[in-house]
Amino acid sequence: MTPAAFRNIYRELIDDNPLAVRAVLKILEIEFTEDVPTLAVTCEARPTLKVNLRFIGKHCHSDAEVRAVIVHEFLHVLLRHTDRLTPVTPADHLACDAVINAIIHRTMGPSASALMSRYYAEIGRAHV
Repeated sequence: MTPAAFRNIYRELIDDNPLAVRAVLKILEIEFTEDVPTLAVTCEARPTLKVNLRFIGKHCHSDAEVRAVIVHEFLHVLLRHTDRLTPVTPADHLACDAVINAIIHRTMGPSASALMSRYYAEIGRAHV
């Protein structure tokens, strides 16, 4: 996955999803970095979307899954998880992710949420 390909999927998602537009209006920029292991939005008034393209290339098996991880980050913004004034604990983050992933599964379907199922299964096996 290249930055240009990611940006194309990002733009298509905005065109197809009115809720995405609200999140995009808050996100000032996309930063491609390996400083985050997956994708993340910064906790500030104008969040930055940080994208690890290596994660996308390894874990996303389709454009639908790329859209799902972008929507996942948009939902953090829309659900105001980025407005927190206190540090996010691992338990808080996992709980927020579970709610978001359930929304993605219900609204975008199993082909989009398959990435989350695979990814969290891998994490679970790593901690056993």
